[in-house]
Amino acid sequence: MNTTELKARADTIQQSRGFKLIASAVILLAAIGISVATVVATSSPVFQGESAPDAATSPDTSITNTDAAQIMLETVLKGARGPTGTIIATGIVAAAALVVVWLGLGLTYIALGVVLLAVAGPLWLFDGTRGLSKLVIGIVALAAAFSALMQGARLALSGKGPIRAIARNVLAEAVRLRLSVVFIVLLIFGLAALPGVLDAAQPLRYRVQSFMQFGTGGAFWLIALLTVFFSVSTVSSEQRDKIIWQTMTKPVASWKYIFGKWLGVSTLAAVLLAVSSSGVFLFVEYLRNQPALGEKEAYIAYADEGMSEDRLVLETQILSAQREIEAEEPIIDEQALRNVIEDTIGRVRADNPDYVVTPEIQTKLREEFIKRGRQMYFALQPSESQTYVFQGIDIGPEEDIPMVLRYRVDASANEPDLQYKISIGLPGMAPIVRDTGLGHTHTLPIAPLILFAPTPSDPQPRILLPDEPTFSTALTLLRSGELTGAQYITAGQLVAEGDFAIEIGNGEFAYVLENNNIAGTVLIPNGDRMIIPPGGLTLSYNAGSYHANYARTMAVLWLKLAFLAMLGIFCSTFLSFPVASMVSFGVFLMAESAGYVRIAIDNYATLDNEGNLNVLKLAISAIAYSVSWIFKTYADLSPIERLVNGQLVGGVTVLSAVVVVGIWCLFLFGASTMIFKRRELATYSGQ
Repeated sequence: MNTTELKARADTIQQSRGFKLIASAVILLAAIGISVATVVATSSPVFQGESAPDAATSPDTSITNTDAAQIMLETVLKGARGPTGTIIATGIVAAAALVVVWLGLGLTYIALGVVLLAVAGPLWLFDGTRGLSKLVIGIVALAAAFSALMQGARLALSGKGPIRAIARNVLAEAVRLRLSVVFIVLLIFGLAALPGVLDAAQPLRYRVQSFMQFGTGGAFWLIALLTVFFSVSTVSSEQRDKIIWQTMTKPVASWKYIFGKWLGVSTLAAVLLAVSSSGVFLFVEYLRNQPALGEKEAYIAYADEGMSEDRLVLETQILSAQREIEAEEPIIDEQALRNVIEDTIGRVRADNPDYVVTPEIQTKLREEFIKRGRQMYFALQPSESQTYVFQGIDIGPEEDIPMVLRYRVDASANEPDLQYKISIGLPGMAPIVRDTGLGHTHTLPIAPLILFAPTPSDPQPRILLPDEPTFSTALTLLRSGELTGAQYITAGQLVAEGDFAIEIGNGEFAYVLENNNIAGTVLIPNGDRMIIPPGGLTLSYNAGSYHANYARTMAVLWLKLAFLAMLGIFCSTFLSFPVASMVSFGVFLMAESAGYVRIAIDNYATLDNEGNLNVLKLAISAIAYSVSWIFKTYADLSPIERLVNGQLVGGVTVLSAVVVVGIWCLFLFGASTMIFKRRELATYSGQ
């Protein structure tokens, strides 16, 4: 039997219904077996690190460092080693395999895997070529997944009707047009190459966060650029080359043509997003189960070191879904605010009697003075301290979940080599002093904690936080009854009826000693005043699963891409390709940067140091604010930033994205349809 006959026989087998059913059964049984085995393994006492029933209470029980680390996991990292990630990863691979089988490509992909193994296998054996081997495997795997999903998308859009036919043509055009092929190749190559850029010597949390940031962010921007330019090209090129005549003379209704184009571009974006997000998710799960800094193997620290700080930060602040609450803003005295506004307007009119004060100017002045009041409230002079309150914390009295304080301070010119001593005081406890770099966010886990009773040398209760190396050892001793004068405090015990207060000090907390006795306390000042910027002081706690958070993030990203697809189609209905591309890309940049513009506006003063109004700056601020307001909802979504920082992308966020983006898409869809109806696209000109 020659090669041609062998290929024909193999194709007949993989296209047969019997083969598809048998292969599907094998895939499903394998996926179920792996999932069940994972659940059983993670539920076993060995995996959970459970000791004998009386081990936690008996003083005579010998508790090893591994037990201490496991106690830490049970209390702070609940569910971190659960089976969810493995089950989801298995489901992704199984779903992709089922798509391949039912497309009639089962044996083809098996042969591709054998060839890949033959090529990449020998390269893997040598240290010098192992990176190249990983790159080849990544490129082939991503390209194969993209090819299978594209064929699956075409199959899903099969059937009669102009809408599905137009959408299928768009998908066929995507793999034929050089513009889209370039972006697709860049996306696949970039994702495959990114793991090789990570520095294995870095802490695990940095590697995971960097890969998520560049993997999801880079993929989204590449797909977004492809969506913008391809959605413009697919409509404008048909008008330019008069290909649209063949479609509109069928006849095809304008709305069906527009909707078919949008459906095709959105499906292409969905396929690319599915490939990239699945690749990122699977590799993050792989990294998550690698040893962190200070661990001899995943989740197990070296002897006598307790819980690894690297693992703690990774599981509680990155691979999590935390609800974030900002510190309460200062209370505004409305009467005093009105008096200040009237005084400012009076000074302006004294210099210019013809100056007209509009309601917009009064509103802007009010916002300016509120901003100044906020800056004064969150600005601390050297040795000064201020109490800040967090409200609306949804943690019950009995709940024991991680709670993290995120803070950022700005001072001087935010020199990168300058650090400030910041004192952070919890109610009734001695302040915690942390070295703080300027201009970027820091995290401090503040619950659960261990509270030590006062001693003659330390009259205030001392606390031990989860990120300190001795925490898990102290927790082990506390659980075994060997540590006296200390108690374990949960987040639920710290929060009083949904409120929580902390004290921030601009300086280093220290005791004043007289004759070896404590006579008082003092804040040793830093060199300059410090300011907590908007959003620079937040309290976060776990409110969901990282895996569900990841899925919601991808849903929001697809909604953004669907909007860009409709925007590009709308612009191309009445503009040429270069102009439509420029307009669409400009709107995309404005929408993505709206959040940064709003932050810049908050720091853009329209009053001078003497309180006088600068009219030109006021006009600039009003224009910038108007532009940022248009895209406020789009900018507030920020799903990638939230995902990478372990913040919750809630159901309300997804629902608001559906509503807002849906309204925008319907508006652009209606406008595009009206434009197409007015244009004589299929009228023969005689030329």
